Amino acid sequence: MGHLISLVVPVYNEEAIILDNLAAILSAAGDDWYELELIAVDDGSRDRSAMEIAKAAAMDARIRFISFTRNFGKEAAIHAGLADAKGEAVIVLDGDLQHPPELIPQMAEYWRKGLSVVEAVKIDRGNETIRDGLFAHAFYALFHRFADLDLKGHSDFKLLDRVVVDTYLAFPERQRFFRGLISWARYPSAQIPFSVPERAGGTTQWSKLKLLRYAINNITSFSSLPLKLVSLLGMVTLAFGGVIGILSLIRKFEGKAIDGFTTVNLLVIVIGGAILISLGIIGHYIARLYDEVKGRPAYLIKPSKKNET
Repeated sequence: MGHLISLVVPVYNEEAIILDNLAAILSAAGDDWYELELIAVDDGSRDRSAMEIAKAAAMDARIRFISFTRNFGKEAAIHAGLADAKGEAVIVLDGDLQHPPELIPQMAEYWRKGLSVVEAVKIDRGNETIRDGLFAHAFYALFHRFADLDLKGHSDFKLLDRVVVDTYLAFPERQRFFRGLISWARYPSAQIPFSVPERAGGTTQWSKLKLLRYAINNITSFSSLPLKLVSLLGMVTLAFGGVIGILSLIRKFEGKAIDGFTTVNLLVIVIGGAILISLGIIGHYIARLYDEVKGRPAYLIKPSKKNET
């Protein structure tokens, strides 16, 4: 067959489902004209996910696994899997089967025709709450506005040619947004629509706070516009304060009484709020710079002898 395609599957606290799901992924992936390897990356799970992945690897020689020393996040797990993959093409997908592995043969066919990137795009988000849908819509709208990249419906379910993988791994930044960077690179690509199926057991590990932090980090990693908005906020606040000041002078020259405490309190609240918001935005960007300058690795892998226990 000759061609090797790598499957990268990040795993976090999926003890109950991961053994069966890895087998299901390989079964659905097909192997008509290509060979497969699967790299499962345990992102510091607190349950027995790593042991279940080790069982799967013992039963199927196509499966390899990496275990982190602690939870470093999905982006780090994707990075580690891509770095370990040996295939001429690499497909990233979730281990809960919400990224249908039945699409893998179709993705491989597009790649064989010469496309560097094949993206699976959601046309139906499945059984999602209204609140979650609104949050996702707001994130994509803000990301499009700030970063000028339209990621609506995009997911981490992608096939990448080896050239794209090597380029991605060569990026110097530590804090990455996988789907954003691939979209930003603009390699020749195709899109395959899919509807998100039911999760194959278990519950999502993404809390609302984690999602909010993830969204803020990803938007600010691609755009400096929030920093520029600090200047705009300062000008608006200055203009508002100027209007208040002019009205106060007019009332003073007219000899009318002025409720000084109300005016002062209003100015303090508006100006103080604007300053704190501005400092918060600036502080976020400084924190990102601080993390990058430290140069710590994006993830740490357990020694292999521990993986085998």
